[in-house]
Amino acid sequence: MTTTPPPDPTDSPNSPSPSLASPSLASASASAASSSDSPGPVRIRPCLPTDLDILERHMPSPGRTRRHADRFDRQEQGLTTFLTAWIDDVPVGTAQILWQGCAAPEVQARFPGCPELNGLGIWPPDLRSRGIGTALIRAVEQRVREAGHDLIGLGVDDDNPRAAALYLRIGYRETGCRYLDRYAYLDADGVRQEVADPARFLVRSLGEASAGPE
Repeated sequence: MTTTPPPDPTDSPNSPSPSLASPSLASASASAASSSDSPGPVRIRPCLPTDLDILERHMPSPGRTRRHADRFDRQEQGLTTFLTAWIDDVPVGTAQILWQGCAAPEVQARFPGCPELNGLGIWPPDLRSRGIGTALIRAVEQRVREAGHDLIGLGVDDDNPRAAALYLRIGYRETGCRYLDRYAYLDADGVRQEVADPARFLVRSLGEASAGPE
């Protein structure tokens, strides 16, 4: 079962950010950072097919995983909404709504039908703590609310306290629901890597007032 995509270079991820040792990631970071010294307003919209090559160029998928294309394919199937954040026509963040919720049976048993915020990522690191992550979260929440849901959830891995602190600060709450965050990805050699990270599930009532930006 897959509850979380491969590790992202994220602002508020379920999993910790990868190293910048990869030349492709480092060059993408430098390119985006050079255009973000005086960033314009953030625009958030669903991913379009014409976005995929641009996303890979600025926010490369780890290893041989087709992260953006896979997320777009799930959106086309109606299973998700894949949101992208842009500054001056450069992608700087992504998030997706899993409309069927977290796949973990422990979560499904307690929160059936609860959409999940998943795959929140901000890149490059220079743009973290500028409110982009929170803007993506609020855009996700608005779409979930407009779809008629009054609750949204998300998973956060135990080894990512920074993400947990952000989520709790902006209105998410602990539920005591724990599970293994299982996912798989292809590494640089094309070898499938299976991961199972201990995680906990947080929820937020969409009737509550929103906290301010991060």
